[in-house]
Amino acid sequence: MFNRQKIIDYIEDKHLPDGGYFFGKVEPSGGYDTLLAVKTLSALDVRPKNSNSIVTFYEKEGESGNLDTITGLFFAVETMKALGEPINRFQKYGSILKQDIHLFERHRFNMEDTGSIGLYETSAHALFTEFVEAELKELYYFVSLSRQLDMVFDTSRIIDFVLSGQNTDGGFGNLAGSQLATTYYALQTLQLLDYVIPQPPIFNYLNSEWMTVSYLEDLFWLIESLSLIGKRIPNPQYVDDFLTACWRDNGGFSRSRTMGISTIEYTFFAVQLLVRLQKEMNVMK
Repeated sequence: MFNRQKIIDYIEDKHLPDGGYFFGKVEPSGGYDTLLAVKTLSALDVRPKNSNSIVTFYEKEGESGNLDTITGLFFAVETMKALGEPINRFQKYGSILKQDIHLFERHRFNMEDTGSIGLYETSAHALFTEFVEAELKELYYFVSLSRQLDMVFDTSRIIDFVLSGQNTDGGFGNLAGSQLATTYYALQTLQLLDYVIPQPPIFNYLNSEWMTVSYLEDLFWLIESLSLIGKRIPNPQYVDDFLTACWRDNGGFSRSRTMGISTIEYTFFAVQLLVRLQKEMNVMK
């Protein structure tokens, strides 16, 4: 059983005086951690204690130029949406999207600073994960922002680009073969573009990856991908056991079942999975 209030307290403990969140509790806050903190609380039907300070945090981010990138702007827009705040304030950043409208053609596989490496994760596997995750992540951010900020672009070219990364096993990935992260972002992007892809090849790939998952982010991408193609969790008890092993005494969740400290990122992944699990088994008080 997972204590809902303990998870909420863990997240709110990371809310800093500058208005944002950071798992290390040291300013400056990060846009990624702030977005995931707000979305985690929202999934638990809780509004942040001081949501006005979060709005102020992003206003300062804009003044500092931190929203002048696809990634920074995506974090800001998604956070405001989760807070129920209007996003028309971000229309002025449309020029950024116009400059990057051919993003998918330039194969920009940048190592974004998402808070997933550095202070607590420097293993070779973590660096590899960041690399392959970035293959389609920024393209998904771009498509999402373009749709929400009413930008017009050639959707067929992006669809063709995404589909070009599908492999014979049904998964997606050009950099290192099929990867759960790349498959997840491919499906998210295609859904935004109203493209329905045949399920059997993707389901076969996802099903083959089911029992090889070692880390929480992989489990998240796998289950969310299954949901995107309309499939239920094959083994809810396995997911519950996995999350139980990642649960930490401070109310957060870690990346691994065997070791690691809790972070906002992995707590977000866990809560999203718990919310989905609620439909199939009663795991939260």
